[in-house]
Amino acid sequence: MRCSSRLSILLLAGCVSRLPEDELRRAGEDLERYLLRDAMTRSEMNIVSEFRLELLNMERYLIEYRIWNQPGYDKIEKAFMADCEAWKKRVRAEAAGPGEFEGGSMAPLDHNMRMADFVRKRIDELKAKWRK
Repeated sequence: MRCSSRLSILLLAGCVSRLPEDELRRAGEDLERYLLRDAMTRSEMNIVSEFRLELLNMERYLIEYRIWNQPGYDKIEKAFMADCEAWKKRVRAEAAGPGEFEGGSMAPLDHNMRMADFVRKRIDELKAKWRK
């Protein structure tokens, strides 16, 4: 099934935010392949890259939610919340930083791709450091 067909089905079903993180990851990977391989207009690239970033943020949130609800969370709560606050500061700084294409028509795509890489690293960090 092509990426656009799968995404259309998910959107029509209205269930993207309720999928497990591995399904969100697969959909994001499909979007990334579509973004990098298929010829699109700049507007399409911006839209797809933004949607991919949103999927990554949903995956990140789902992992955080599972950490909050895992057994023994009360023992790590203070350290985990401090880590989350530190990450929020880093993500704001990253988002505010200038991109390679600042001021040009490629700036939104560049921003979305940079932020997607940043969120992906956070997902990997959450899984490695906090999740049981």
